Amino acid sequence: MISLMACGGSVDSSGSAESGAAPMRLEAPAWLNTGVRVMALGDSLTEGWPAPYGGFRFELYRRFIAANLPVDFVGSLSNTSEGLPDKAHEGHGGWTSYDLRDGRRNDPNAGSVASWLAAAKPDVILLLAGTNDVFNPGSDEDIAANLLSLVDRVRALAPEAELFVGSTPPLRESALNARINHINAIVQPGLATRMALDPRLHFVPTNGAISSADLDNDGVHMAPEGAGNAKLADAWLAATRATLERLNAR
Repeated sequence: MISLMACGGSVDSSGSAESGAAPMRLEAPAWLNTGVRVMALGDSLTEGWPAPYGGFRFELYRRFIAANLPVDFVGSLSNTSEGLPDKAHEGHGGWTSYDLRDGRRNDPNAGSVASWLAAAKPDVILLLAGTNDVFNPGSDEDIAANLLSLVDRVRALAPEAELFVGSTPPLRESALNARINHINAIVQPGLATRMALDPRLHFVPTNGAISSADLDNDGVHMAPEGAGNAKLADAWLAATRATLERLNAR
């Protein structure tokens, strides 16, 4: 993903979005990271690059605290997560859906979903990918096929996990955003077909949760002074809350 800034907008104690930079640090109750194992999987929008708050993960963690939802973030990475008591994630800046699925040819030691899932054993996976794909060679149809293939790979590797798939978020540049919309439109029926056969597969309308007004000057990442990451967190929480409550009640 092209460079520049993303981090979360702040929320008040009730969880509603406000403008302004996210607080530097969260104080978490001791019970929080003892619950459901959640892997945030994706690119720099998941990483929260380059701001130090962890992007939407910071805002989502705040909401887990407010909702009394014990959650343990898992993953091989802990960068960009200053202020988060639970820093683990699997947000790989610059990676395409193909990279996430099969690993990077020029960096085979960085892993792929096979190694990350085997090590972390998540109960819930939040997948947000596809943005970097449009900056690389490939048709919209190829990108959509890669995204669905990534979903299939995750399901095959972690069949007992609950997989929540976010639609690829918008970009500010109009031609690129038109491609994002086209790719999402191709992916959606394929995902719907899979969801009909797989009760552990879920769709999250993350593209509709934000707009280009929430983006930073690079037109890709969330503006640090805005509420874009808080909006993404709201979308993830709305989609996952019932599942997290059910899994925590086991």
